[in-house]
Amino acid sequence: MEFTGRFSMLGATARAEPGDVGYQSGQADTLAADQQGLRLMLDNAAERHEWSVHLRSIRQHLSGIPYNDIHSSDLFRYHSGAGRSFFDTDGDSTTSIDYELDRAVYRHRFKDMTLSLGRQPIDWGVGRFWQPMNVFGAFAPTDLDTDYKAGIDTITLEAYPGPFSAITAVYALAPHDESELSNSGALHYRRAVGETSEVTVVGGRITGNKVLGASFESAWEGLGWRVEGLTYRLEGEAERELFWIAGIEYQFENQILLHAEYYDNSRGASAEFELATLSGDPLIATGLQQQLSRQMLGIGLNKDLTPLLNAGYTLLAAKLKDAGGQGHVSLLHQLNLVYSVSNESDLLASLLFASGKGLSATDAPQSEFGHLPNSLSLRLRFYF
Repeated sequence: MEFTGRFSMLGATARAEPGDVGYQSGQADTLAADQQGLRLMLDNAAERHEWSVHLRSIRQHLSGIPYNDIHSSDLFRYHSGAGRSFFDTDGDSTTSIDYELDRAVYRHRFKDMTLSLGRQPIDWGVGRFWQPMNVFGAFAPTDLDTDYKAGIDTITLEAYPGPFSAITAVYALAPHDESELSNSGALHYRRAVGETSEVTVVGGRITGNKVLGASFESAWEGLGWRVEGLTYRLEGEAERELFWIAGIEYQFENQILLHAEYYDNSRGASAEFELATLSGDPLIATGLQQQLSRQMLGIGLNKDLTPLLNAGYTLLAAKLKDAGGQGHVSLLHQLNLVYSVSNESDLLASLLFASGKGLSATDAPQSEFGHLPNSLSLRLRFYF
């Protein structure tokens, strides 16, 4: 058995101006948050089988920031496996200490297939910013902690019909105390095509919603490109929606890596007045859909400045029409610097700032990013 762990400390501060979330008084408000997280991991691997257990505990303090403990993984956990040892709030400031069983999976390998039982992550899709085929939940493009995707309660069977193909069947359990949610099931097939291409197909029923998607990724003259799309029909609705992305990536001679991706989700908003309705949508509330707008553009740059220092920049852009039909663009900029303190630890500094229309007089959003306050985050993490 191998026992390992990760400890992280995060501190963040933001300055809320008029029109920003968190602005309440007649002058700019300072918002703050700090978080300490501990993940303990116990793993065992043999020739034919392996198992893994991850326990996670988080202490979190928020000042001027709304507390939210709803996650997409909650839709696919039969028992939450979580608890709270401390919680205190006065309306403006909240402190909590939570713990959860994030992974508990047993995996057995047969000759041409692998059977997995328990709480485990399911991570599909080929997009860099967005992954339509990640039907069990995905990271947002601006998430700072993407080391471990949350585990969900599933039975998974992966078979290998050929040396360059694999098919995965997943049956995910809904919460036992949520009668309105149904269990989910999906099939995922991927196959290499030639030396540089791969095709993937996914289909199933997720929390009662029918989904069908596919992706194709390849490379040409050093330029990587990909297309990924998903059609879905929500339970109780007659019309099908389409969510697709198209992206490229290229590394220049100076080692700068460029990512560019276009996003289109037919269920998203094309006009400002549609944002208020979408803000309360179940897919948005649980994180299964990360963006409110129908169309978006994402651009990312990444470069190692020194052997120990890496810089990354992300730009997200969305355009919405106002009541007069005129388009307005909102932008989000995120600059990340990661310094390798040692082989087992690193320090992250992240600056985020946005532009665009802020909240209306009734606190309704008028753009994708304009209501986000400028913020600075620092995180130290180390493994043991």
